[in-house]
Amino acid sequence: MRWYTVITTLFLLLLAGCGKDLKLSEGVVHQFEQEPLLVGQISDDGRLLLTVTVSEQVTVWRTASRQVEYQVPQEQLLKPVRHALLSKDNSLLLVANYDTLGIWSVSGRSFIHKVQFTGVDPMATISHIALSPNNGRALIAMTDGSLNMADLNTRLNNRFKPHSRPIDFLAFGKQGELFLTGAQDGKVGLWQFGSPKSLFEKEFAHRVTSLTTDQDFSRFFVSDGLGAQHIKTLVGGEEVVKLNYSARFKIFRQSQFIPNAPLLATSSSKSHLSLWNTGSGDELGTWTIATQREGATIMSMHATSAGKLYTLNSDAMLQSWDLNQLKAL
Repeated sequence: MRWYTVITTLFLLLLAGCGKDLKLSEGVVHQFEQEPLLVGQISDDGRLLLTVTVSEQVTVWRTASRQVEYQVPQEQLLKPVRHALLSKDNSLLLVANYDTLGIWSVSGRSFIHKVQFTGVDPMATISHIALSPNNGRALIAMTDGSLNMADLNTRLNNRFKPHSRPIDFLAFGKQGELFLTGAQDGKVGLWQFGSPKSLFEKEFAHRVTSLTTDQDFSRFFVSDGLGAQHIKTLVGGEEVVKLNYSARFKIFRQSQFIPNAPLLATSSSKSHLSLWNTGSGDELGTWTIATQREGATIMSMHATSAGKLYTLNSDAMLQSWDLNQLKAL
């Protein structure tokens, strides 16, 4: 039994080593801005791309043609720009400063309205935003751990305080009824919109540095700083697998489940992309992204059903990766 364990371990190590030697990158598709980005997002369907530069220029691009779809006029912006988000159907653009959320129509190229939000602590500022798939509900998280649940149709807002530290992660379910939160207090919670009662809560030893869900909203990946990285079921929070890697310290930032494949992509605080087997938790390899400036990091990822992964980094570089090569491992 011991020899079997040793052989299995050696095989997995060799497999990971083969992954690192694969040249998955297909190169930089395009660099959309010359300035560094404050915010970057690839749309859910990959057709559009959102950039917010350090000079606070908010632009929505057509990915294929690399042309501007819509650029928010400077006089309309809520400065300083802290957060920006494209809706899942690409029709709306949300931009927020410290305490106000603005909504623009991308297709209509026009400003719709703005709403001010507060936390339980009057000094709290907006820490994260999310929009439901049907665009009817918004989540506005605050640095004091409170959360605003705003119905954009009725203009009603319910506020409660699920965390004690800033909320950095929000994810809506497919129907916009359930949502997941993750914060610097190390807690992850599943909630029903409009209710302050959690469906489940998990507390980790360190602050949450990465949190994402799969397409079916049935599993989530969470990293609690330098502690441990888990894939868990979303309804009850049961353990599916824990990631395994040889590095003593590994920081996890962006993360993305790959559709139609047992794969998870993660990024680090440095210029690295890692891929994992979601069945075993084993690391398949880590690759260095293309950058223009030292310290550039991945800000957004988009995976296709054809086995392509696209990454957008803080240098505004869109890079393509061929995940089909991993099938050979």
